[in-house]
Amino acid sequence: MKRILAIGLALTLSAGLTVAAAGTALARPNCDVPIPPPACDDSPVEPTPPPVGSDKYPMGWLESWEYVGGAVRVSGWASDPNGGPVQVTVQTDVPPAVTRPANLWHVERGGFVGFSFTVPSSALAGVHTFCVTANNVPDGSQPVPEVVPLACPQFRISPAAPSGLTLSAGYQEGKRTLDVTFTDNSVREDNYRIDLSWLQTTPDDTPTDPGLPTTPPGGPSLPTPQPTWGAPIPTTEVGVARAVIYGTPDTGRRTWHFTHMPQAFVHVVVVSNEAGLTSPALSGGISTR
Repeated sequence: MKRILAIGLALTLSAGLTVAAAGTALARPNCDVPIPPPACDDSPVEPTPPPVGSDKYPMGWLESWEYVGGAVRVSGWASDPNGGPVQVTVQTDVPPAVTRPANLWHVERGGFVGFSFTVPSSALAGVHTFCVTANNVPDGSQPVPEVVPLACPQFRISPAAPSGLTLSAGYQEGKRTLDVTFTDNSVREDNYRIDLSWLQTTPDDTPTDPGLPTTPPGGPSLPTPQPTWGAPIPTTEVGVARAVIYGTPDTGRRTWHFTHMPQAFVHVVVVSNEAGLTSPALSGGISTR
């Protein structure tokens, strides 16, 4: 009887150990092996990276441009691998920006990718900048920048040149005189400049009063211009002498009256200064002999 009980107890203990071992193995199978399976890997799960976008940059080139009378004309090409036509935008200092499609035939590119159009721009004297951009054609994936710059050129507009120069030599109280009359065409000038020069042949044939501004007899009733600076003129040297007069800003017909002029051929140059630039010169000459 005791023998039978001992055999039964042994079988019971053996079955319990087998069940416990089986339960442990089912909870973390093979987790003690050098390379555990995914069920035993406790490291954090990396997020799935987003798909790589297929959107491409537009391409293009501003091939030529010119400023003509208050407008800029641009020509070139633009294309996009994702489709088209590409919209080309030109922004000048006269809003709003102008956008046109690049859908003209371009011989060198062999496709309808060309553009050529005119955009209003400033006509004022100074340095001006305009920019040309190509707008992206999206394909619905990860986008590239909406616009790609093609070029941002600069151009310079000189101040309006004076016109209608008239020179008149005469005498006043036994002294030689010179009247310089011209039309000032600049409307935003900082000042204008009158430059007189001559070959001084003797030490005493030079004006002692280079800047007496008046209106000639019978001339138009104009405000008397006042010089802001008069250059000193050599009185004891022989050579090229010069007088420079800067007039205050104004527009219209202007006259300067110079007295005590030398007995010489006088060269006259008139320019306007505006926005840091100098206009084309108006020049002439007259003999005061």
